[in-house]
Amino acid sequence: MTIILKKHLMKKKVCIIHKVSTLDPRSFYKEGRTLFNAGYDVNILGLFKSTRNENGINLIGFNASKSRFTRFLMTNYQIFRRALREKADVYHFHDLDFIPWAVFLKIFTRSKIIYDIHEAYPEYILLKTYIPEPFRKAISFFVYLMEHGAIKMFDAIIPNDNFVSRGFRHKNNIVIFNFPTLDFFRNKNGSKWQERKYDIFYHGTLPRYHFERMMNIAEKLNAENIRNRWGIVTKDAQIINWATAETEKRKLTSNFDFLPYTDYLNVIDYLNVSKIGIIPLPPYKKFMKNIPLKMFEFMGCGLPIVLSDLPPSRQFIEDKDCAIAVEPDNIDEYANAIKLLLNNQGKAVEMGERGKKLIYEKYNWNVEEKKLLELYKQLLPS
Repeated sequence: MTIILKKHLMKKKVCIIHKVSTLDPRSFYKEGRTLFNAGYDVNILGLFKSTRNENGINLIGFNASKSRFTRFLMTNYQIFRRALREKADVYHFHDLDFIPWAVFLKIFTRSKIIYDIHEAYPEYILLKTYIPEPFRKAISFFVYLMEHGAIKMFDAIIPNDNFVSRGFRHKNNIVIFNFPTLDFFRNKNGSKWQERKYDIFYHGTLPRYHFERMMNIAEKLNAENIRNRWGIVTKDAQIINWATAETEKRKLTSNFDFLPYTDYLNVIDYLNVSKIGIIPLPPYKKFMKNIPLKMFEFMGCGLPIVLSDLPPSRQFIEDKDCAIAVEPDNIDEYANAIKLLLNNQGKAVEMGERGKKLIYEKYNWNVEEKKLLELYKQLLPS
C-alpha cells in the first residue's frame, strides 16, 4: 500500500516560483525538501546562476535584470512561459509581483495555485525608500486591492505570520510559521561564552533604520565602557558601504565587523561564536504583523535575545525567560538589557538554553511541515 501511494505521489508535479538567487530557507530548505521527501516531483524557478539538480530538486535559473520594471515584465514573463511548460499539478509562488502572472497561470492551466505570503506587503511598501514618498500610500493601497482581489483565483494562501493571516479571507488560509529546520543547527555546540568573538550578532536584511539604532546602542555602551563588538551579516553591498562609512564618521569602526555573506545553513558558524542576538525593530505597521525568523535561529543556537517588544514576537517569548523585550524606541533599554546579559554570564546562558529547548520541542519546521503536507493532500487527493 505504501509503495503504491508513493508511486502515485511521484506523478504529482510541483512548480515553486521564487525569484531568489540563492537556496532560500523557506522555498528550498523547508518547503522544497519537505515536498520532495514526501514523493513529489519538485521544480523551483528562480534567479539562479545555473540550471541544476540540488539533492533531487530541479533548480531552473533565469537572468535577473537590475531594473525593477524589467524584472516585473520580462523576467516574470519568461518565468511564466517556463511555468506553463512545466505542466505542474501545483504552482506555489512566493513573490508579490508575480500575482498577475499567477492569475494567468490559473486561467491557462487550471492547476492548483498557492500564494506563499512572506510579508505584510501593503505596510512594507510604505518603508520602500526607492519609491518617492508621495506615491507610497497610493501604491500600498493598490497592493492591498491586488492581493485581496487576486486570492479569489487561488486555491490556497499560506501566510508566514498569524497577524498577516488575519487580514485575509480565504477558505484555505493556512498559517505556516517560518520556524527553522533542525538541521540548521546540525547539533553543533558553540564555543565557551567567554571565548566568543562577538558580543552582539545580527544577520539578514539591514535597513538603515535598523543600523541607526545599532550605532546609537553602541555609542551608549561605549560611553559606559562596556565592550560591545558586533558581528553583522548582510548581503546588500550598497548598504554595507553606507554602514561602513557611517561607523567611520561616528568613530565606531572598532565596534562593528561586517562579515562575509554565507548560505542559510552556514549562518550557524557565526551564531556559535556570538553571545547575544539582537532584533532592533522599530514600531512600524509592518513589524506589528511580521515575525522575525532570526529570533528562532538565535534561540536554537542558545543565544539570549534582546529585541523590540512587539506583538508578533511577544507571543513566542512572553513568560519564557529566553529573551529581553524592550520598548522599541528606547535606546537606554536596549543598552541596559545588553549590559545585563554581558555582565551576567550565568543568566545569559540559562536564558539561551531555555530558548534552545523551545526550538527543539516546539518551534521547528517538523511541526509546520505537517500543515504543508496536509494542504497538498487536500488539494491533490488520491
